[in-house]
Amino acid sequence: MTGIGQHYVIRAIAEYRKQYPEVSVDLTMANRVPDLLDEGYDVALVVASELPDSGLVSRCIGKTYSILCASPEYLARRGHPKVLADLAEHDCLRLLSPVMSLDKWLFDGPYGQEMIALAPSPFQVNVGDGMTEAIRCGMGIGVLPVYSAIAGLRDGSLVRVLPHYRMQRLNVYALYPSRQYLDAKIKTWVEFLHERLPAALEADEQIVMGG
Repeated sequence: MTGIGQHYVIRAIAEYRKQYPEVSVDLTMANRVPDLLDEGYDVALVVASELPDSGLVSRCIGKTYSILCASPEYLARRGHPKVLADLAEHDCLRLLSPVMSLDKWLFDGPYGQEMIALAPSPFQVNVGDGMTEAIRCGMGIGVLPVYSAIAGLRDGSLVRVLPHYRMQRLNVYALYPSRQYLDAKIKTWVEFLHERLPAALEADEQIVMGG
């Protein structure tokens, strides 16, 4: 997913090249899993609940999740949902995503997993940044990955809704073709991400949790 690239990977590349300035990086961001062999990539970073079977080597280098957000203006006008059932009375914005259903939301919360069906939505978009802007503009309540919500939560343009609930628990995987013939630059890059990315994700989670 491109959001991980924008919020974490580019910064990690900048830090990595301070240690390995001889390595040049060609970064492609896309909402799909590339064919490493056919397309000639050394490493892919994939965000998913699990990976399909393949001949690739995978390593989990972090975990993330999504939260519900709205703008202060929307909540002042429509009120704060107190329980999941209250969402039926709100404008719930839909994100077209390969890891998320359009017509229902699945939550992890105090009572385990709970699902709600969504009413017809006034707005649907296929790009995470578009969802962030729609929420900021007061169009309704939407789902955002933690890393997409951080800036708005910091500056007050976004408010977390139903903070005891999380959605879309996902793993961040590094994929590469072979462990046996692992190029030095691939090995050092994957190790670098394994050391740095969990800390960055944890720091953002502390902000989301109000810590």
